[in-house]
Amino acid sequence: MRAVGIGKVLGVIGLVIFLWAAYLGYALLTLTPQVKAGWGYVDENTIELDTTVYFGKPLPVSINIEEADLYWAGIEVGTVKDLKVGFLKDSARGVLVLKNQEIVEALKEHIKNGEQSNLEIRVRGSIFGIPIIRGSFSKSLQTDLLSYISNTTIESSGDLIKTPAIEGMPSKWGKVDETGIEILSDVKLYNPNPFSLPLFGIKYNIEANGYQVAQGELIENVVIPANGRATAKIRTIVDTNILPKVIAEHIKRGERSELSLKLVLAVKVLNREIEMPLPEIKKTVETNIVEQLNLALR
Repeated sequence: MRAVGIGKVLGVIGLVIFLWAAYLGYALLTLTPQVKAGWGYVDENTIELDTTVYFGKPLPVSINIEEADLYWAGIEVGTVKDLKVGFLKDSARGVLVLKNQEIVEALKEHIKNGEQSNLEIRVRGSIFGIPIIRGSFSKSLQTDLLSYISNTTIESSGDLIKTPAIEGMPSKWGKVDETGIEILSDVKLYNPNPFSLPLFGIKYNIEANGYQVAQGELIENVVIPANGRATAKIRTIVDTNILPKVIAEHIKRGERSELSLKLVLAVKVLNREIEMPLPEIKKTVETNIVEQLNLALR
């Protein structure tokens, strides 16, 4: 009789385990997670992203994520902290801590690879204390950062002596190292004056959110013929030491940055050296980092 009673108890336990496993399997197979995130604390060293994962249904399991690291271009740029899934909970909350200096280093690798790289999240965790969760999610990322410079145009202005017009600045990446990022540009110039303009210098500055991030210089002198065109080659160096502050300000402004391009041409007119400031160019750069992270998690 006792053996029959024990058998019934084991049978009930087995049935409960079977039903639990069946529901867990169904829940995982039909899982439609959604990620909602909002920016938290931000400074020039770190940026926090408050993240909530909604599973769409309660999960009959207790999950603890020991590690969830974000990699960009092979460099660890962030870590998720305090992400836990309670038993029969339908959501989990955590904080993604991004490291600004590592983001700059990843940007360099991204540029070196032709502005192509991967966003990857590597996860390690446990279910009911058993370390069986291990995996990764990745998404390719492509950008065209130089388009903000290459498409630059500035109209001619002035009365007696008109400033040259800029009809484009096709650009490419140059040297990328620990000191900065080099941009090489061909400035397409048109001289509307009835006399030639020997160009012997260019002062070129780029500001982002009030920070000077780059300075450019003329590589070699060039003469812009009367009512004609010429190409001036310039070298611009991006100061990567200031970028962590620019990144923080970009996030604080709702993922928007204001770029300002200032050009001053040094030319000779009637054997006199004069400087010709061109009209300032302002552009807005917008991103959606949260959307990219959500895509990487799908």
